[in-house]
Amino acid sequence: MKTDLSLKYIPPQVLELEEAILASCFVGRAGQVIELLKPEDFYRSSHQKIFTAIRELVDKKRKIESLMVVNALRDSGHLDDVGGASFIAGLTNNTPIASNIEHYCKIIRDKALLRGLIEQSETIIKACYEDPADIEAVIDDAQQRIMGVEYSTGNEAAVSYRDLSMEAGDRYEDIYKRKDGITGINSGFYLLDHLTCGFQNADLIVIAGRPSMGKTGLAQNIAGNVGKQGVPVAYFSLEMSKTQLFDRQIAGESDINSQKFRSGKFEKDDWKRISEIQGMVYDWPVYIDDSPALHYNEIRRRARKLKETKNIKLIFVDHLQLIKGDKVSTRDREIGSITAGLKATAKELNIPVVLLSQLNRELEKRPNPYKRPRVSDLRDSGNIEQDADIVAFLYRPVVYEDVEEFGGHTELNVAKQRNGPTGMIKLRWHEKTTKFQNLEIRRA
Repeated sequence: MKTDLSLKYIPPQVLELEEAILASCFVGRAGQVIELLKPEDFYRSSHQKIFTAIRELVDKKRKIESLMVVNALRDSGHLDDVGGASFIAGLTNNTPIASNIEHYCKIIRDKALLRGLIEQSETIIKACYEDPADIEAVIDDAQQRIMGVEYSTGNEAAVSYRDLSMEAGDRYEDIYKRKDGITGINSGFYLLDHLTCGFQNADLIVIAGRPSMGKTGLAQNIAGNVGKQGVPVAYFSLEMSKTQLFDRQIAGESDINSQKFRSGKFEKDDWKRISEIQGMVYDWPVYIDDSPALHYNEIRRRARKLKETKNIKLIFVDHLQLIKGDKVSTRDREIGSITAGLKATAKELNIPVVLLSQLNRELEKRPNPYKRPRVSDLRDSGNIEQDADIVAFLYRPVVYEDVEEFGGHTELNVAKQRNGPTGMIKLRWHEKTTKFQNLEIRRA
């Protein structure tokens, strides 16, 4: 598609600089240039072909000389396309050498980025003129196209074992130095972190339970624990308002009955404690979005923006059954579109996404003591289990059994972990302050 603008303006490019960078490859700078640029970053097609030949010679560990490049171009059938052997000779003899190679490569890469933005913008404009019915899909596609241009100017998506091996040594050493074994984001619940090694980047983590089990409380406790460490967190609350969540956070941190934040019946000593906690949480980088009935693509877009502006490292979504999915024939498939979309968000942003979910009523029909949740109790869709890297169930025995091992007895059962062990941990629930706590570990 050619717009008025594309016909009026010359695409961004600096041909003289492209030639200077190619010339620098003949004086020992080829390896450095290859790390910084791809053939598509060059505007002129002849320059792309010359650089492709140079890169192939580097891969074969051949010396970059004009004769070698000429022979490589001749073998590929592109020598005449680039102007023949005389052009290569002229390139090496007459073109000034790029001394500040990194700076010049950045200029070429930036020009390629601008051309990519122009190309994708034309596609977006065309899609808008076609008056599409699904506006959400168009907006999401537009955002992915624009962000995709930026990603495409970096390294290629496919990475070889050679490259992975080079970076693995430092990564393994860094992991070894972490004696606590926590390689992901620390949740503040040490038994959970011991089981998962922390919340890992690109993971979709589902925390599920029946109503009144404390799903929101646990999620908010973890968000607060992470924010307390100075790690930016985004919390999408489709059910509770931001003020309700904030009040619960203050109640939990101050050990003040959360009912007082609704009734206003504070005692004199409460005010000092509330003031102290407000001052403490003031600096926590926790960002709450309480917009209702969001489509999963809208959550994805807002998460991208928060990643860009606030550098968020963790996302909470509360909860699955309130999210809008694709318009499909069954609710099961709609839920599947949501979980697949949120998993894609986790991978795209390379951060963990914690998704809260309700369970179906089937467990209510089971007799005690068989009401502990199972994977089959996940409400609406088997896709939840399929897309999730971790599935954990929250259960408080006292809700069904009228007995508990200790006050506030709560079980968090990690029933699925794609890359690690499963198991059940115990926490203590303080209902009046909506706070979970680690249990004391008794040592022999």
